[in-house]
Amino acid sequence: MATETDPLIAENGESKEVKDYVPIAKPIRRVHFDGSSHISVIFQIYGSVWPKVLPYCLFNVLLSYAIHIVKLEYGIDLSIEGNNASFMSILVSFLVVTRAKIAYARFMEARGNLQTMYRVVREIIQHVCILTQHSKSEGAKAWRRDVAYQTIALLRVTMATLEYKSSKKSSWNFFTRGKKRMRKQMLKSVNYSGTSVRNRMMNWAHTDLSLTDENENFRAPILLAYALRAELLSQRSGERIKTRRVDTKTPVHPNEEKYLLAYVDAFVTSYHNLKKLASTPFPFPLVQMARTFTFIYSYALPFALADSMIQPVGAMLVIFFITYGFLGLEFVAMELDDPFGDDPNDFDNLGMARVAIEDIYYNIHKNDGAKSVEILRKQVARNLEEEGALNSVRNNLTNDFKDCIAGIYDI
Repeated sequence: MATETDPLIAENGESKEVKDYVPIAKPIRRVHFDGSSHISVIFQIYGSVWPKVLPYCLFNVLLSYAIHIVKLEYGIDLSIEGNNASFMSILVSFLVVTRAKIAYARFMEARGNLQTMYRVVREIIQHVCILTQHSKSEGAKAWRRDVAYQTIALLRVTMATLEYKSSKKSSWNFFTRGKKRMRKQMLKSVNYSGTSVRNRMMNWAHTDLSLTDENENFRAPILLAYALRAELLSQRSGERIKTRRVDTKTPVHPNEEKYLLAYVDAFVTSYHNLKKLASTPFPFPLVQMARTFTFIYSYALPFALADSMIQPVGAMLVIFFITYGFLGLEFVAMELDDPFGDDPNDFDNLGMARVAIEDIYYNIHKNDGAKSVEILRKQVARNLEEEGALNSVRNNLTNDFKDCIAGIYDI
């Protein structure tokens, strides 16, 4: 937590020069389409399942043509009774549609929780600015910037955590600097007066985890939520928030504090809901059954239709589009299973987070002016993008840990 004298403000009151601001995220091109244009929707390739399904469709067409040639040239009839395939189609349709429906429900639930996160981070800063707008002291401005920074850090690290499954980029190692120090402080074994102690954030852990473990990544936003709550209550001493009356200390009212903390609770609740979806995959038995029956049914079609259609062209067209329909729905469900990543149909997490962060800057500018926004942006560029959003949390935990070890081993 920063003191009233911000480290980015020089003694003369001017902001110190640091490196140019680095954007929080580079947006990824997502799928956009004009729903009123049938032609553009049908023939759009970007974001479509056509590239993935087309090889299966062509293989099935070639298989049906080969069955026809074998029957025509060599007199070998490989066809099967069509009634068997028709009964199987009912089961396949039920499994495929059920899987797609469940995947879409999970997809929309995740989107709703993301929207709550983006709304909450905006509300936190808006209410912080409104509730303390009476105080224009440098301490109050520094506190509002600190709250904004912790909010931005929480949002950014949460996005990195949600994308870990796709990016394989640990939210603890997300930043370019401070990785070695972090590993040394959190994971490596160190000696305290000749006693080897596991120096990690939780010395009482029940298993040996690395920073790249999925569970460790899910822990990062929870710690940052704690840091944000602590920052919101750091003004209780009254040394930073003041009224127009000189030397009169008026911290934020407890009811107002409760209101602000409720927003953090809403963010954490949405995060845990997303964690539930991310850590609870689609039921494997249902996926296995749906995919098994879909492939068996799709590749049994050429044998079932070879006897009912004399013209091979008609049979191949029907087989092509039936294969596209069933396998296409399965690939759509696969797309919806993991909406956190850089695929065309995934959520634009970083793009939406960037807009929310820009709204935070706007609120700080509205309340404290352009200079305060410049300081905040440089603070984000220096600490969040380079040194790591978890620096202050990690340092506090390390100090607490050392105090605990000192009490246990009398060092």
